[in-house]
Amino acid sequence: MNTTTDARVLYRAFGAPDVLEVALGGEPPLPGSGEVRVRVEASSVQFTDTLIRRAQYPGFKGKPPITPGYDFVGVVEAVGEGVTEVAPGDRVADLCTVGGNARYVIRAAAGLVPVPPSLDAAEAAALILSWMTAWQCLRRAASVAPGHKVLVVGGNGAVGLALIALCRLAGAIPYATASERHHDALRALGAVPLPREGWLPRVEGQMDIVVDGVCADGYRSSYAAVARGGILVPIGFSAPVSRGDGALAVGWTFLRGAVLLNLWPDGKRSRFYGITQLRAKQPGWFREDLAELFSLLEREAIRPAVAERLRLDDVARAHARLERGGLSGKLILEPWRQTATAA
Repeated sequence: MNTTTDARVLYRAFGAPDVLEVALGGEPPLPGSGEVRVRVEASSVQFTDTLIRRAQYPGFKGKPPITPGYDFVGVVEAVGEGVTEVAPGDRVADLCTVGGNARYVIRAAAGLVPVPPSLDAAEAAALILSWMTAWQCLRRAASVAPGHKVLVVGGNGAVGLALIALCRLAGAIPYATASERHHDALRALGAVPLPREGWLPRVEGQMDIVVDGVCADGYRSSYAAVARGGILVPIGFSAPVSRGDGALAVGWTFLRGAVLLNLWPDGKRSRFYGITQLRAKQPGWFREDLAELFSLLEREAIRPAVAERLRLDDVARAHARLERGGLSGKLILEPWRQTATAA
């Protein structure tokens, strides 16, 4: 791939991973007023990207052509008129929903978060969506405390692994559901492993916090696991998506579990968490929390797992790999990489 031109992942229609291509451009784009151009060092590939690509992500209104990529880490190359927040040479990160899987991105300067220069770009990028979701679930939605029992439904995914690590850091006791082949690894991380199915009798009514990104039965089992005074935090719906449910059906399943369960007067709570929704309401929290995660990484208090570092033209393989499931760690695109190398 020519290293002197702009390049980005692109799909011109919703569909399977084979709709993904790499589009080569000309000169890098120019930032407008209040904007900056960032040379991307690393951008994640995540399950949410596959949902958007398949038109299965509730609430997403974008239409192809679309460049995927929910986040990125990079260096500011050029600034537009009126920009005072950052300068060329500054290292920054952002959550962008789409557009991150590219060599260059144009973003509003006001939303960028500084990244310490000592951090590995791929590890820093791995924090932006998955670890931020885990951090804010535990600290903004649920107020985790030492000694709390926390159940992670779907403990082997990127968010699940982050939740386990952050529970341990907070002095909480993590439980995690997963296929049996992952149980030894979960034990090594300090979690109490539970089977992927049929786990409810072992924890019913005992958990202070339950975080569920699977939604296998409309969150009913997860809600039943919550102790009186505890909280269910629904964050996703991988099970109905894997069944092939359409966006409307997925949205209804999610709404029913995340909202209607909260109406029962039983001393439990259910509080939906969505990273983009909370950022829109509390942008200061996003900057503060991501800065804290970067600081923890810099101090080696946390270490996100990077499963593989990839080229832009590996993106279709990355999407297919995510859709098969069972992946531990993040897939990271490094758009200037010329050879793919496992981390």
